[in-house]
Amino acid sequence: MLRLRALVMTAGMFGILVAPETSHATAAYAAPVPSLPIAWGTCPDAWVGNTPGRLRDRLQCATIQAPLDHAIRDGRTLAVGVIRVRAGVPSQREGSIFFNPGGPGIHPGRFLRSIVKGWADTDASDPHEGSKRLLADRFDIVAVIPRGLVGSTEVRCLNGLPGAHAYVPTHLDDVNWGLMTVAAASAVRACATPAHAPYINTEQHVHDMDMVRRSLGDARIHIYGASYGGMIAAWYAANYPQNTGRMLLDSTLDFTHDYVTAVRLNLRARHDTIQREVVQPVLDNPARFGFGRDPQAVAMAIANLPSRIREVWFAGMESPVELAAALLVAPWWRDARPPSYDAMETLIQRAPITPDAGIADRIRLAARLLATKLYAPPRTTPLFADSPEGDSVRSIVVCNDIPWALSEQEIRARAQADATRYWSYTGDTTMQELMCLQWGGSTARQPDLATLEQASPFLMLQSDKDDTTPPSGAAHILERFPNAHLLMVRDSNIHGLFNFTLSPCIESTAANYLLTGALPDTPTRVATCNGTQGNAVDVIPSAPLRPTAAPVPSPAPAVHEEL
Repeated sequence: MLRLRALVMTAGMFGILVAPETSHATAAYAAPVPSLPIAWGTCPDAWVGNTPGRLRDRLQCATIQAPLDHAIRDGRTLAVGVIRVRAGVPSQREGSIFFNPGGPGIHPGRFLRSIVKGWADTDASDPHEGSKRLLADRFDIVAVIPRGLVGSTEVRCLNGLPGAHAYVPTHLDDVNWGLMTVAAASAVRACATPAHAPYINTEQHVHDMDMVRRSLGDARIHIYGASYGGMIAAWYAANYPQNTGRMLLDSTLDFTHDYVTAVRLNLRARHDTIQREVVQPVLDNPARFGFGRDPQAVAMAIANLPSRIREVWFAGMESPVELAAALLVAPWWRDARPPSYDAMETLIQRAPITPDAGIADRIRLAARLLATKLYAPPRTTPLFADSPEGDSVRSIVVCNDIPWALSEQEIRARAQADATRYWSYTGDTTMQELMCLQWGGSTARQPDLATLEQASPFLMLQSDKDDTTPPSGAAHILERFPNAHLLMVRDSNIHGLFNFTLSPCIESTAANYLLTGALPDTPTRVATCNGTQGNAVDVIPSAPLRPTAAPVPSPAPAVHEEL
């Protein structure tokens, strides 16, 4: 969902998961920051993009001043941006739904605007989608901009330029390792310099959320969180169970373990996807792709792909045709090294590949794309996974959230193992680990997640083939919390399901839960949907009826109104 595919989670988990031994002791919090009215105004394009006319009057933004540290307030503050789309029918307003699209480091503004516009454009009488219109009519949809991103006090500490070190998976020698540790130290110096850097973490963000809740005057908030947004919801509920209503956790990160564990689950799942969908089809039928009839020879060729091809091509492969293109180009690149793209393209066009003309054409097309990457000049301009602020916030939050225990020797040993074991390993997670090693310690106070059991029943959505947040994470949460419920989507690899499928089974179930709290009526706490396309209505798991009568609205507190 929502850029969630680009979530940078690229490392793998060995063996059985063990919950981290983190202290649940939290600081004695001072009295909450006094609730102040929020001075709502027009949203800057930098926060939400270009706002369509139909939504413009309801979309509002504001900046509040939050304590640097909610637990130990010393008068220092920072700006926190808030975005909301007001309930379309104010007389029927029931409360607020807080939204987070994931991350860390993903800005919620454009996603919030786009999703609520889709809800507002839905016909309320639609039997499958109408609940979305009722959500837009009856709830304020709110996003608190995470610290460090545009709209809050920003941080930009990573330059996005290529490092001096070579591609990590194939260059784990002493010299390259030394360059990596120097690069990590440089990044730490830059990112730790801002005075507010220690307070950019998940803990402070959920307290910012509650500060906004109090200003809105809502006794409870509902939360719709995707990926890392599920962890935010869990931390909020653990800190404020009495203020937590419904929680829809879409493709949630496994918050029963820490972020690094979730990252390593992702690496393992992504490797399995590449092996199953890219590598294995070529090994099962090498002749179909023009590589004879010896799977062992093909396996050896894959293992010996040149470093440069693995760097620019391998981790992102999604089809056996792309692997075949790499195997086609590899001997020329390794042994002859044509002097130019044109020379390589000539070889690609003239080479006999396979009698299957359709497959041959697709392999040649992929090989030409690979060649453009191989012959591209070295990058000299910044490149960010999300944005200058987003990439910086992600690195800072990870180091601030997690008590770090691994030594440099252990990090290096794990990098060496990952490089030989996982197709999906790129070295990015090793650089993050080296940063956290030198960071100086975590700053987030870990919540006692046992408190989450006091919250209302919550619903998770999960694709069975999601390799960003694999289903094992949802299984851990389901086992840990008796109030957790799961809607498992079969034959789907979509990360971030709600609002991004054509399945009434998914869309109606999720929308109805957010609207009414109705859960699928199953003998276990697990329901299933078959795929993400238009399922027949009778496969919706015990679909509850949508309310048709207008609810009795709760009185809107004065502080909720504009100044």
